[in-house]
Amino acid sequence: MPAPLTRRPETKSFSIEDLLDRVRRGEVRIPDFQRPLRWTAEDVRDLLDSVYRGYPIGTLLFWRREAPAANVSFGPVRIDAPSTSQGLWAVDGQQRVTALAGVLLHPSYGDEAGRDDFHLYFDLETEELHAPPAAGAPPPHWLPMNEVLDSESLLHWLNRYPGREANPEHLRAAIRLGKAIREYQVPAYVVDTADEKVLRIIFKRLNTAGRPLTDEEVFNALYVGSRSLSLESVTEGLRELGFGSIPESLLLRAVLAVRGLDFTRGYQEQLNQDDELTETVRRTDRALRDAIVFLKRDAFIPHLKLLPEPETSLVLLTRFFQLHPEPSPRSRELVSRWFWRHIVFGGWGLKPAEALQVFAAIRSDEERSIQALLGQVPPPLIRWWMETGMPVIPNAPMGPPLVLRIAMMSLQPRHLLTGAVLEPGELLELPGEGLQPILPPGDVRWMTPGIVDRRMVRRVMDGTFGFLFHPPVPGRSLVQVLEARPPPAEEILQSHGLTPKALDALRGNDGLGFLQLRQAVLEPVLRQFMEARTRWDDSDRPSLQSMIIDDDED
Repeated sequence: MPAPLTRRPETKSFSIEDLLDRVRRGEVRIPDFQRPLRWTAEDVRDLLDSVYRGYPIGTLLFWRREAPAANVSFGPVRIDAPSTSQGLWAVDGQQRVTALAGVLLHPSYGDEAGRDDFHLYFDLETEELHAPPAAGAPPPHWLPMNEVLDSESLLHWLNRYPGREANPEHLRAAIRLGKAIREYQVPAYVVDTADEKVLRIIFKRLNTAGRPLTDEEVFNALYVGSRSLSLESVTEGLRELGFGSIPESLLLRAVLAVRGLDFTRGYQEQLNQDDELTETVRRTDRALRDAIVFLKRDAFIPHLKLLPEPETSLVLLTRFFQLHPEPSPRSRELVSRWFWRHIVFGGWGLKPAEALQVFAAIRSDEERSIQALLGQVPPPLIRWWMETGMPVIPNAPMGPPLVLRIAMMSLQPRHLLTGAVLEPGELLELPGEGLQPILPPGDVRWMTPGIVDRRMVRRVMDGTFGFLFHPPVPGRSLVQVLEARPPPAEEILQSHGLTPKALDALRGNDGLGFLQLRQAVLEPVLRQFMEARTRWDDSDRPSLQSMIIDDDED
């Protein structure tokens, strides 16, 4: 067990002027177990900007103990520190102390070759901080931040400033800056203990306890002003559509798409700190709802778990419905064809550049957008779902491939005992996404001598035809329900792609016969479903209304 502290930590605050004076005197040190400096130039700039604007910058934790004479570095600042019995070792706050010292005590701004992440200038016109220009000297009204901490040094710079007479407001801005920096109070704990192990434990707990904020939580805090429109609340509201739980990460990508930004990249590098996205989130919510209704009603995708690559496909549909919230019936049909044709070409597994090409085709003109989208997906040379035998479809790890699952769900499977149509949302939320094996892999019916064909063996092992969409039946396996007398009604069996003959094969321990009979039912279902969805043989012309030319336009 770690030892308790014999003295309670001292709570105090340091003005930045006092803190950096202690740095110059060699009192402030960095323990050996501190992490290396990881801040970027942007992190340094943000810290100084927060100080100027009076924002909190967190609490420091110092360990007070003896410090030997040493050469101490804080970024570009080098201190020949004498020994002291009152050293302040920065247990938590090294990055902040180094940033403050590196900027405000910077020894020289020198030439371009000597620039580093601690070179900062204060623009006296805009009152903003800037890194040095890429080339050449900074404008004369940019005040070097290493002139700010010492009031005499600041006044000396202002006396030499060529714009002092023409721009007296610049002088006032510089004075405000110096006062804000020098007088800013940094809260701190100072711990007295001789046991370094205790400090290591404190350091670990400060830096590993709790859970770091996710990208979505940071986004809510920075860009959304309404708690009722947070990413979490929007995704919770979307659940009422019965389409499943939309991940916040997907919603965040959709927000970027609605904003017209690159949804394949993070938002941090694309949004400004002063952006306000409450209205964008509201528009994203509406467009996502329209996209989900389209998927369920027009594209026959009843649930998110049957949607291929949702973080691409659903995001692009959201962008379309944001620009075209009320497309014509003809447009909805053509968008459904486009959506399914992408499934045929790999299930929406698009690389970022390909996804952005699709994104670029979605414009404010509804008809032209749809024609551009359709033009990106040419007819396949071979329609794999029309081949004889089981079509080659990329398989899921277990159970039927995604396309076959969707086709099976289109049969509206019924409960084997009650005959009630099973609700897709409830079914797909069950363990295994509602898929249950009719027979366990080692069942004797799979061991019949007739199963010798390699394709058939693989079909047995993959379970392509050996699964049903069905909830568990308490106390009974599915095969026991199917073999019972009397058997389920024929319409119930049809809803699962089964026939009375297939049940007879199960009762006769003929696994091969069962598979063949189920295949004979499900393959035509798949073929008809795919043809109905893709419609490559039909015209993709725009709606007649869009082709009517008004007389006034002649």
